[in-house]
Amino acid sequence: LELSQSKTLITHARSKAERFLGYEITNLQANSRQATSSNTGTSKRSINGMIGFRVPADVLEEKCRRYMKGKKAVHRAELMENSDYTIIATYQLEYRGIVNYYRLAYNLTRLQKLKRVMGTSLMKTLAAKHKTTAQSIKKKHRKTIMVENKEYQVLQASIPRKNKEPLVATWGGVSLAWDIKATIKEQPKKLYAGRTELELRLLAETCEYCGSQEDVEVHHVRAMKQLHEYPGRTKPEWVKRMIALKRKTMPLCRTCHDDLHAGRPMRRQIIKIEEVNAIRKEAMTAILESRVH
Repeated sequence: LELSQSKTLITHARSKAERFLGYEITNLQANSRQATSSNTGTSKRSINGMIGFRVPADVLEEKCRRYMKGKKAVHRAELMENSDYTIIATYQLEYRGIVNYYRLAYNLTRLQKLKRVMGTSLMKTLAAKHKTTAQSIKKKHRKTIMVENKEYQVLQASIPRKNKEPLVATWGGVSLAWDIKATIKEQPKKLYAGRTELELRLLAETCEYCGSQEDVEVHHVRAMKQLHEYPGRTKPEWVKRMIALKRKTMPLCRTCHDDLHAGRPMRRQIIKIEEVNAIRKEAMTAILESRVH
């Protein structure tokens, strides 16, 4: 019987740290951190002996290297064929996923370095796409927004829609506040181009369940594994469709979306995937042709 060294390691939690699920777990020790009791008025060390979670330094460096070549941030050539909206949304999804995963870490602000690297890579990607400079991109897309009463400088790209609010993608505006009660989500992964853009699927305004083109919204699940959590029960048709398409998002009309969240049988009849693809392909072709013109 061979035991894994990393899984059976016994270490001193105060002087060293143990790895678990991508975190470093350690025993906090800081004599300078003291709290005053409201009952007795005496001060005592407030965090000594408590368990602390932190972002490992090598993990941070590894995540930064994904957007760097040598010691400099570089553009991502595989994203340059996408729209500004999709490029910004992709960077934001990757960054937000990493921050949310390490929300339990008391040194979460260490991810400021990752934000700087990814932000530079984002501007260089947009600059390479438009054959301009990163500073020009910054001036073009820079906006100021308020998130939870805090002001953030962000980059935004929007796509207007007829008789609807525009689609808006935002880079930034993600708090690095430590939350010890946060729930660990799935390990964040780098996103790659190649699949149909969600942007185009939204603009096609077609329900991917019944084919309706009225009041289309987006239903999404956090992870594909959630679609398989129906032990002993027959999976609903919308679940089978998302599994077949291998997508965590599905544009649905208001009627189908309401039925799905209410857990009741769908009122509208499901159409074949081939029909949805034909409708969506026609709409997307029209959208792409209008962009060319």
